[in-house]
Amino acid sequence: MKILQVIHDFLPKHQAGSELYCCHLSQALRARGCDVRLFYSEIDHESANYAMRQGVYDGLPFWEIVNNHAYASFEETYENPLIEKAFAECLDAFRPDIVHFHHLLGLSFGCVRLSKEKGVPVVFTLHDYWLTCPRGGGQRFRGEGEICHQVDESLCAECISRYSFGAQRGVRLIKRILSLFERKNPDSLLTRMQRGKISTLKRSFVARGRCDIDNDVREVLFAHPPTQIHFKQSIEEESELVFAIAMPPSVYSKEGDGVQFSIRCDGESIYERVLHPKQNQEDRGWHSERVPLKKYAGKNREFIFETQAYPNGKIDFCAACWAEPKLLSTKTAAYQPTIQSKFQNKTQLFLTRLQGKSLQRNVEARARRTREMFKQVDLFVAPSRFLRTKFIEYGLDPNRIVFSDYGILTKGYEFSRRQPVRPIRFTYIGTLVVHKGLHVLIEAFNRLPSNSAVLNVFGGTDEFTDYVRRIKDMIAHPGISLRGRADNKDIPRLLRETDVLVVPSIWFENSPITIHEAFLSRTPVITSRFGGMENLVQDRKNGLLFDLGDADSLYQCLLTCTENPEFILSMQPDPAEVKTIEADAEWMMKTYEKLRQSESVAQSLHKTL
Repeated sequence: MKILQVIHDFLPKHQAGSELYCCHLSQALRARGCDVRLFYSEIDHESANYAMRQGVYDGLPFWEIVNNHAYASFEETYENPLIEKAFAECLDAFRPDIVHFHHLLGLSFGCVRLSKEKGVPVVFTLHDYWLTCPRGGGQRFRGEGEICHQVDESLCAECISRYSFGAQRGVRLIKRILSLFERKNPDSLLTRMQRGKISTLKRSFVARGRCDIDNDVREVLFAHPPTQIHFKQSIEEESELVFAIAMPPSVYSKEGDGVQFSIRCDGESIYERVLHPKQNQEDRGWHSERVPLKKYAGKNREFIFETQAYPNGKIDFCAACWAEPKLLSTKTAAYQPTIQSKFQNKTQLFLTRLQGKSLQRNVEARARRTREMFKQVDLFVAPSRFLRTKFIEYGLDPNRIVFSDYGILTKGYEFSRRQPVRPIRFTYIGTLVVHKGLHVLIEAFNRLPSNSAVLNVFGGTDEFTDYVRRIKDMIAHPGISLRGRADNKDIPRLLRETDVLVVPSIWFENSPITIHEAFLSRTPVITSRFGGMENLVQDRKNGLLFDLGDADSLYQCLLTCTENPEFILSMQPDPAEVKTIEADAEWMMKTYEKLRQSESVAQSLHKTL
């Protein structure tokens, strides 16, 4: 059977849930003898718009079309003749038996019509709500956190006002001006320390660099004992000094002393700790600290950061480092939208009022075209019951859409759980973007006692940079680490090193693959009591549920786990409840075959599910 899989973008550049599922399903189908090929778009400003490329990714042949989203109108965001022309050429070249769509963002609704005109049955797996929502990511989500429970096309006009192309030049200019007034990340003290008065035996003992301990890489100032670093720094009211200390792994097997780390402010000792990882296993790794500075608020306070060889003063193989020290105000820990974000919301509202009727006509035209396309798809697949309900509410015929959850690649998940001990290891895995709700998690986590827990955040920091900067502003707990993007092959290992996964999304979600992966590893999940997430997590059975977007409610869940580690073990996700990608591929092949034999198959599938 020849199957053409169509998706908005693909691996390796994009590793979100829809791309991973499409890849794993395609490979499972290929393993069962199917001839599978891919068609998707990619942004590449170094290439000509709509240039076509062919290649092979992990055994899967693909066509990739460049789409730099340089649209001349809103209509081109969903009806694009140049995309359709390229897609038609691929249909003619491959002559598939089935076309399986996963997403049309950056492509064109007309691709479905072209498939049907060729007499090819069409399956469409719905990964989000983009067909019902003209906002780019299809989250049914407005501004900084308002959910569109029902589709109101007058409100949709606000979101698409960014496609009011005549206004964009002025908007971009004003945004650049406003960016100058944004509050920057809390300044790291590393530069100030590096430029301070340094007393040491050799100047080479003190150097700026990066230290990697168990794949946790941090910016540091190496300060080989004996070293004193003097500098002056103003301190705001209600501030804390947040930092980490360590001895590098390269010295663990060497003979000699440990290190005494100490800090003084205006002559008073405010911190002291000894690490001796050569003798004590628990002294290895990063040690995050948080020191209240309320009584030292004022200008030009003198700090002294000191390292000494301990206990005997033997300095050989005695390297030490101060990691990412910074001052944070406890008054500014809550997430705040940027000036640019607030400006964009105001701009969209202004443009909506100015061009309201025109924008609403655009939205209504897209909605009509969406409902026309619904009739051209033979079968929609909804990975969550919640998503299926939302599409039926929008007007999709219930007989054209079936619920069938994602199949998950299970390789690498065969291991048992450990007894949780403090600090409890919480993990976030996902895109760092506002609708994923990381800011809610950071706000809640900041309230936990310093040594009770750590939070490892895995997600790329180079895509939604404005949001990432706001997240960095919020971090006040010394146990929070931004670890960068996680490669999918490393997910089993990361979950093995996790006590509880947190999925704090503030939008509907669908059927988050990270939750399925956590269940495969028997890792309980804390998530929002909402949408597709609530379909998966049963409160106090395989995880905990908190109120959507409520940092107080999430804090109580985190606190329950840190105060009673044994409770974590009482939550028992069952890997057997997770559908395998192999079982999914078998179901999909039977579905494809039924579609090839009959134009109306959804009702029979309903009876067998």
